[in-house]
Order: sequence, then C-alpha cells, then structure tokens
Amino acid sequence: MTPKQYKAASVRQLAAVVDGMAGTVSEGRVRQLRMVVGMFDRAVGREEMPGRASRSAEQLFTSVALGSFWDLAVDGELRARGRDMGVRLPLATQQVVLACLRLLADRVVPGREVRLPVLPAPAPRATTSRDQEAAVFRFMVDLAGQAPVGWGGQSKEVNRLYRLRLLALTAVVLDTRSRAGELARMRVQDLGEGWASVRVVRHQQNGAHLEPVEVVLPLGQEARVALGRWLEARAGLVSGVEGTRDALWVSVAASNRGELPGVPLRAQWIGSSYARGVRWLNGVMAGRVGWEPLPDRLEGLRRAWVPPAEVRVREARAEAEVAARPPRRPTGPVAGPVQHGREYTYNVLECRCGECTESATNARRARRAARR
Repeated sequence: MTPKQYKAASVRQLAAVVDGMAGTVSEGRVRQLRMVVGMFDRAVGREEMPGRASRSAEQLFTSVALGSFWDLAVDGELRARGRDMGVRLPLATQQVVLACLRLLADRVVPGREVRLPVLPAPAPRATTSRDQEAAVFRFMVDLAGQAPVGWGGQSKEVNRLYRLRLLALTAVVLDTRSRAGELARMRVQDLGEGWASVRVVRHQQNGAHLEPVEVVLPLGQEARVALGRWLEARAGLVSGVEGTRDALWVSVAASNRGELPGVPLRAQWIGSSYARGVRWLNGVMAGRVGWEPLPDRLEGLRRAWVPPAEVRVREARAEAEVAARPPRRPTGPVAGPVQHGREYTYNVLECRCGECTESATNARRARRAARR
C-alpha cells in the first residue's frame, strides 16, 4: 500500500517516514514498520482514537492516541485479516510493534518525550550449560558409529548420515556459536588446514544495512574429528548433484519436492533438522542420571558465544548512542490525589497504572459489545 492510498493525512505522512527509512534499517524491520503503519490506518477514525489523530503524524504520538492505539492493537482489533480480528496479539508480536513505535517516535517527534507502553519481561530463553554440551557431544560421538535407532521411516544409511551431520553441526556450533543463517553460508573452502578453523561471516541482527564482520574461529579436536567424518560422507552425497557443490551442509535424503540428496541446506532446514535431532536425543536420554533436556533450538547453543572485538566495539557505540538520547518520561501511575481505576484518569490524566489500564480496556470492550 502506497502512502497515497491511506485515508488519513497522518498515516500518509507516517508511511512516507517509513519509506525514507529504507536502507537505514533491515528489510525485515521495514516490513514490520509498514505493518504498524497499516495498524495505524485501521485505528485512525475509530471512536477510541482522538479526532486530531488524523491531522498529522505528530498527533499519532500523543499519549492519548498512543494509549488507545496500543490497547486496540493488543486486543487484536487492528489485524489485517478479518478472520483474525479480536485475537489478542502474542507477546512476541507486541514486542515487535513496540520496537517499531520507538523507531517511528524518534523520527516523527525527535526530542519529544513519548510515553510508550511497558511490556512484562519475557522469560529467559533456554540455554545449554557446559556440562550439557560435554555430555551431548560424548553421547553423539558414540552414536555416530552405532546401529541407528529412531528417525523412523528412514533407511539405516540415511539415519547414519543424519547423525554424522548432526554431530558435525553441533560441534561447529559449540565452538563458533553460529546462527543458522551463518551455517547455511559456510563453504568447504571456509575450513582451515586440517579443519582447525572455520571462517564465519557474521551479520548483526536487524542490521542488513551494516557491514558484515568476517572472523576466523578455531575448532577443537572434537569438531575436527566430527567434520572429518561428515566431509567423507558428504563427498558421496554431492557427487551426483549438478551445480554448486561447495556448501558445507547438504541434505542426506531426497526431499518431498523430489530434490536429490546433496542439495545445500537453507537456514530454516538447518534449524528444523537440528531441532528434530535434539528432540530425538532428549527422548533417548530421558531418565538417565544427570541428564537435563537440551533446548531444541540452535539459539540455545549460540547464546553463550562471546563476540569478537570488532562486534563488541560496534555494539558499544550503538549502546552509547542510545544512552545519549534524552530520557523518556517513565510509564506508571500518576502521582498526587487522583482516583485510580477510572477511564477518565487513563485518557485525560494519562495514568498507565494497572487499575486505570484495566478500567479503560473494560470500558472500550463494553462499548464495542454494545455496538454489535
């Protein structure tokens, strides 16, 4: 949807701001920002939103307009698809919308204190301990040469290849803390002599506009052994595949689309293959003394990675820029002798305590129910 197609002048101005941000943020973030513009387009003109919100983009970032927009968005009233209308936004999507609002506020009303919603802190993601990492590697080394169990429906040879690849993949991740996308970009020629190192090209999350950082990371003895076994098996897989044959990680079985084994793995395939292997491993190890179930996402292994100096310097600069910005007024209850738990206190006095927020939300829901 182009800016000219939005009905309100404020939303058209906001869309133009997002168009101007292309190239300064990642393509994924631009898509998220445009999603938020569409949500504003569906919000402006509703009775919950102040009438002046349609006049200019600056009016969208007043406390009253943002508060009403946020409540409508969280309640699922601004979804693009009609069948999803009224389905509450999950916390992860709320975090995306909030991050987009923060970016837009910095550009639409620079220097102004904008009261943004506060989300509850998410539960920490599961990560692995050093003891878990050592245990999983020892166990998988033993399995690599054993008769296969699990992975039903596959031949013994395919099961063996799955394990060889999972062993090598996990070993490389434990030593490099690489993301799935970084693993997918690895080539055989990225490996150093004797497989003692690997070249990794790191891209900052939400930083497609930033230069990637290329690092050469050492690999331990376990990873070298695992890679040696995998490369020997990989050579047979890619021998009959036309085209690019230098991808380090390739498929070991024919796909449902009819693709032959030996096809380079995309990032999502690497993530799903690892998840399947770890779920199987957790099932095999269940009940063993000292075993703790492993997180079934590569992210759980990667989070212990210490970035190289170049990345740490770049991230420190970004944090310093954020710290230098003028502080925003904290969100919370209004001080003084006011009566909380009223929609008036929420809308007019701009109180965002739990009582006032709940009261305003219930009032809006009651009005919507009365209109139906």
